Amino acid sequence: MLDRPLHLRTFLSPSIPASLFEALAGHVGRSLGCEVVLSFDETRSGPRPGEPEPFSTAEVDVAFVCATSWVWLTAVPDPPIRLVGAAWVPIDPRSEDQPVYFGDVVIGPGGPTSLTDLPGRRIAYNDDVSLSGYHSLRLALVQQGIDVHAVDFVRSGSHLRSLELLQRGEVDAAAIDSTVWHRVCREQPTLDLAAIAALGPHPVQPAVARTDLPAAVRAAVQVALLSAHRDADVAAALSHARLRRFVPIDDTRYRTLADELARSA
Repeated sequence: MLDRPLHLRTFLSPSIPASLFEALAGHVGRSLGCEVVLSFDETRSGPRPGEPEPFSTAEVDVAFVCATSWVWLTAVPDPPIRLVGAAWVPIDPRSEDQPVYFGDVVIGPGGPTSLTDLPGRRIAYNDDVSLSGYHSLRLALVQQGIDVHAVDFVRSGSHLRSLELLQRGEVDAAAIDSTVWHRVCREQPTLDLAAIAALGPHPVQPAVARTDLPAAVRAAVQVALLSAHRDADVAAALSHARLRRFVPIDDTRYRTLADELARSA
């Protein structure tokens, strides 16, 4: 199917464990019968508007990005990406077995008790591409008539780092990917932090393929992801990341998100 390696990149680690993407890369490679070269970009949750992106140059064939990157990269006349057509479902019961997640606003002891308390406070977020860590909170503030500019946003670099800053008292609250938050709570049951708001639901981070990747290859990647939970290694990695399995998706949820982001701009 491919006479060269498939290049897979994730923009979602370290908050989503690297072990998950390593297991997925192995499974996709076995399914397609080719080598999969996995790379990590830990500097951002996906390409930003106007920045160089790795799809047009065929540096990357398939990637996991934040939904905001999909919105931005498909808003141009010749989009460099398209959906693979498979997205994961969080174990979080609030997701109701759908490929959606939340931005959980987390506080420490004595922290703010509602979104109306956030103006004048320091709020950690992972990066300015992130839907759950940044845009979901801005959307919620705008919807409630709260001045976004009155909030002191502190960029941490990852959801895990945001929680570290919160634990050390360097920020007053943090906006965290709900899947990450649930995993951390499970791994650290004595953690003295609490969520005061759930922002969403929002569509989960999609798998995308460069537009000129052969359709047969993209379809094979979709099939591989949809069957990934049947692989023992992937199943264990999904469970550790607090995810169930991949399900088929189209662009409906992401188009709705694009409209929401446009209205709040």
